[in-house]
Amino acid sequence: MNYTLENVTCDPELWKSGDPVRPELGVGFKSAPGRTVYGLKTEGGSYAAFCCVARTTHVPKDIMELSNYTSMTGDILVPYTVWSLQKGAGRAIIKQLIDTVSKNSSAQRVVTLSPLTEMARKFHLRNGASEISRNIVTANFEYPVTKVQGSDDWYQSTAAQDWNCVAHGD
Repeated sequence: MNYTLENVTCDPELWKSGDPVRPELGVGFKSAPGRTVYGLKTEGGSYAAFCCVARTTHVPKDIMELSNYTSMTGDILVPYTVWSLQKGAGRAIIKQLIDTVSKNSSAQRVVTLSPLTEMARKFHLRNGASEISRNIVTANFEYPVTKVQGSDDWYQSTAAQDWNCVAHGD
């Protein structure tokens, strides 16, 4: 199936009530500067998966560190929640995110902040990541990023659009 990766940060009605991984994080957190919500859109116009990403200066070990390390100028992209509405769409959204980051050389690293569950571990390992740390309640998995010289900074230009978003209440 063909999908399109879209920045849906400014349209929280699409995603605000669907996150089973981190339901405690509201719209204000997920749409703060340096954070983006992506939707994986099907050819038919519906969304098959969502992924919340933060740009950070360091690899976070928990949500507090994610909050503290988030920066518009950070060079690490941290997918911190992914959920799928269709079989295979979670894998597809991660793959499209990694491919886009690699194509546009928009980050030095892509490292998840994942729940410390066997399901999350299997998902990331099966999709090409390496487990780089286990923390008290989270694990970090790093995906390989291939650098392409001379390309524009896709994430930075996308993140700059986020400044035009009006933060919505939780």
